Amino acid sequence: DHLGLGWPDVRKGNEGKIHPGADDNASGIAVMLELARIMAKAGNPQRTIVFVAFTAEENGLIGSAYYVKHYKKYPAAKVIGDINLDTVGRLGKNKLMVLNSSTARDWKFIFMGAGYVTGVESEMITQQLDASDQGSFIAAGIPAVQIFSGAHRDYHRPSDTIDKIDPSGLVKTAAFTREAIAHLAERENPMPFTGKVSAHPASRRKTSGSTRSVTTGSMPDFSYTGKGVRIADAGTDSPAAKAGLQKGDIIIQLGETKIASLRDYANALKNYKSGDEAIIKYLRAGKEQTAKIKLSAR
Repeated sequence: DHLGLGWPDVRKGNEGKIHPGADDNASGIAVMLELARIMAKAGNPQRTIVFVAFTAEENGLIGSAYYVKHYKKYPAAKVIGDINLDTVGRLGKNKLMVLNSSTARDWKFIFMGAGYVTGVESEMITQQLDASDQGSFIAAGIPAVQIFSGAHRDYHRPSDTIDKIDPSGLVKTAAFTREAIAHLAERENPMPFTGKVSAHPASRRKTSGSTRSVTTGSMPDFSYTGKGVRIADAGTDSPAAKAGLQKGDIIIQLGETKIASLRDYANALKNYKSGDEAIIKYLRAGKEQTAKIKLSAR
């Protein structure tokens, strides 16, 4: 889960530059390795715990998709749950987010218990997201979540460096995740899957006919559960800020496309190229407003 010199999701102006990927996703790998080290000393659990780092996540979840389809020793049909650690390095004072928590009703209670034991606060994000390798498990009908510390402006850029990582946040993430893993490892019965089985995320990307090449320059609030996309931050020079949008505004339409979710928002942006202008509708303090936005290259 790394971009190397920017491929396959390089932003304009960053071509050929080293992308360290400290948060996305060296942070998740670091926590996973530490959990493997610690939990190996705890004795034999009732269930097998598999620690695995998937390659080519950025190029369509290739590694995790192959694992789910082909791995024989611990086949997907016997997996009762997947916990994916992706971008967990900048927790700070934020709550840990648990993405795709709607894939099993039990996740809420498992992570409530983890929070109670560790004192680490979390938020359950229930909307359907194709954010990372948990998508390969969800597509196979397996309850799966992603542990996530939040979005930031260094995402997929050369500026995602180690000096910006929050070490104490990594410790909190590890402690929180460990409790959930320990629960699953001793659980007698599987968790009923309550998610939506659909085409694999990589398949949807390949058949969509286009990829997203533009941005509004705003960061979405992943913790928002209502309709639309709430803005967590809009940089001073971003297209969103230039159009008058602010933190807290809720995007409900872009061009002719109504926006009910992050997936709608991402798909709508695929219809544009850099320099295109579009009418954007948003809610501010409950009142609908309209602006013209000039989209820029990602």
